[in-house]
Amino acid sequence: MLRRALIHLANVNRQVLTELEVRKIINFVSDYVEHALALMMMIEAAAAKIGALQEVQPVLDAAENYFLAPDDTIPDQLGLIGLMDDAYLIHSLLQAISDDYKSQSGESLLPLEAHEDNAFVRRLIGEPFASILDEQVSATLAGPGLRENISQIVIFLGQMNLSSNPDPIWGAADAAGTADARLAAIGIFRSW
Repeated sequence: MLRRALIHLANVNRQVLTELEVRKIINFVSDYVEHALALMMMIEAAAAKIGALQEVQPVLDAAENYFLAPDDTIPDQLGLIGLMDDAYLIHSLLQAISDDYKSQSGESLLPLEAHEDNAFVRRLIGEPFASILDEQVSATLAGPGLRENISQIVIFLGQMNLSSNPDPIWGAADAAGTADARLAAIGIFRSW
């Protein structure tokens, strides 16, 4: 299903994707979904290790609840397309928290910044779905359980020193973004 959607999106943008380019995008999206789950597990393990699981649990719960909901913005029964919105929400939520931490400390919270990866996936998801997901991230950050505790959550996540660990999926990738490194060579960013 993602393959057909990619070919359609390329046609709409007056591009032609080769089979290799389609496979690269599908592999990236698959890694992106896996990355969201790996980050959640990394945060949970680090929080448990320093005794801060209760403090970061609202973030973990918000992300997990969305990921496990079968009929969310893009239904999960659509396969990888249905999981892409779940991963986008998790990555966007964690990136927003990391950005808050970076504004306070000058350091990144996460092993790898996800701005460019999220921008690429946002374009794949398209409107109005991407805006709906962005609104959900904002509502989650402003919602009960997080609004009162976000400063404390950011402090605890900062103590976990997550950015010093290798990224759980992309290893030692630099902050330029894995989407840029893996997909720019096939021209995806130029017109999408």
